[in-house]
Amino acid sequence: MNPMKSKHLILACVIVIGLAFRAQAQTPSKDPLLDAAKKEGKVVFYSSEDRTALEEPVKVFDKKYGVPIELNRQATGRILKVAQSEFETNTVRADVLDITNPLVFFDWKKKGYLKQWKASHANEQVSDLFRDGEDFIWSRRLLISCIGYNKKNISEAEAPKSWQELITPKWKDKVVTAGPEAGPTFGWIVYISRKYGWEYFDKLQANNPIVTPSSDETVALLATGERPVAVVNCFDILEAGAQGSPVGNIFPTDGLAAWWAGLAIPKAAPHPNAAMLLANFVMSAEGAAAASSGRHGYVAYLNKATPMAKVLPPVTELVKGYPKIDWATLDAGQVTKEFRKRMGQ
Repeated sequence: MNPMKSKHLILACVIVIGLAFRAQAQTPSKDPLLDAAKKEGKVVFYSSEDRTALEEPVKVFDKKYGVPIELNRQATGRILKVAQSEFETNTVRADVLDITNPLVFFDWKKKGYLKQWKASHANEQVSDLFRDGEDFIWSRRLLISCIGYNKKNISEAEAPKSWQELITPKWKDKVVTAGPEAGPTFGWIVYISRKYGWEYFDKLQANNPIVTPSSDETVALLATGERPVAVVNCFDILEAGAQGSPVGNIFPTDGLAAWWAGLAIPKAAPHPNAAMLLANFVMSAEGAAAASSGRHGYVAYLNKATPMAKVLPPVTELVKGYPKIDWATLDAGQVTKEFRKRMGQ
């Protein structure tokens, strides 16, 4: 071929390829939400979940969408105070809120702080009990209370197998539980009061239990054997056991006391499109799998495809028989007051 013609051919090919890339760059994305989220630059995520369960979803989301997450991970009480302050002073920084106290979201909803949005993965969840029903408040994860026991003090065969057995005289001076300040325990109190009535706690008090301010202290008393039986977040017990602590877990035969974390987007979210993108992602099967891998399947995410640890019941079993509760009218202060009165606090 003529060298001159060859050069012209190569130049023509380069021009054609360049024009093709330019045309592709100018073609609108098939996902306008993603385009808008990228223009916003980042998304700010406030969560009270364990950091080990947040690290992987943050990585997967950033890699998948190219939108970095600014993570603010703190305990529930601290997150609530920060978010409340931001709402009241019109200085909202959070784009997505994921907090282990869903009841406060209903107050925020009444005050007009939250955005109404349709979760794209809502129909993939095992239950529709854990949301407000008006597209303001959703959830992606559950906390389950079970019965923990110290393996050095009692065997699995001897350990109580139900909530009812826990209040028999056999377990007098042997039980520890957190109080209503702990999210999972508050959920357990709500569950038991609906299932057996407040009289249950009169009988529990007769067994002289220790009531601690936090789940961590409950697990510590159980692990040392000071109290060989505990009402506790079963995922904490399973993880502690996997790490060598002499504790075991019993799934009560009369029901698993599930509690939930609220998920919402502030109406004044600084990055509203990125917020939608992240909120939908964490509710998806992919988001649940990423979070679950960080805690080896020891957390229950509401998505039906949640990978679970082999020792856990199927995720559908975790919500089986759960009572229908009007979360909007559930008075947290009254629940706490009634518990303290019954437990002599």
